[in-house]
Amino acid sequence: MNEVEITVAGRVVADPEHRQTTQGRQFTTFRVASTVRRRNREGVFVDVSTSFYNVAAFRSLGMNAHLSLHKGDPVVVHGRLTINSWQRADESWGSSADIEAVSVGHDMTFGTSDYAKVSRGVTDSPAQEAGVEGLVALADRVASSDEPTWAGSASPAESPEHEDEGEEAPVPQPV
Repeated sequence: MNEVEITVAGRVVADPEHRQTTQGRQFTTFRVASTVRRRNREGVFVDVSTSFYNVAAFRSLGMNAHLSLHKGDPVVVHGRLTINSWQRADESWGSSADIEAVSVGHDMTFGTSDYAKVSRGVTDSPAQEAGVEGLVALADRVASSDEPTWAGSASPAESPEHEDEGEEAPVPQPV
């Protein structure tokens, strides 16, 4: 069977929901709205149509997406597309576009993002808790600063406090 892969750029419709399967596997669901913009005859961009996608992210991708994404965030989602149809109680038909995410990230076209690495292969509860603690620490660090760490400040090597000391400036270590 051929699978359809899709990449969608859009905005998160509501805060992601973290869930668990009956077997105890972690996953996160969220919806993405993607609006097509085109130029009209006058050369002005206008919104044409909006498509909504249900996204499911499993295991560590789901945990990281749950902790990183919020309502309104611009995102890029890549994954396997499935179109589902069903009949409602009133006998009308409905359909949905569902994506099983392979990768998810913030769309850097509209702003910046801060990255924090978590342990590889995070699938068990103790490792997930350790990853959550690391991401919570990152969120606290980001919340305590008004702007990205690189904005408006000199690099450590260019910092005036290290000019006359005759020693090398300390190299920042990854968090």
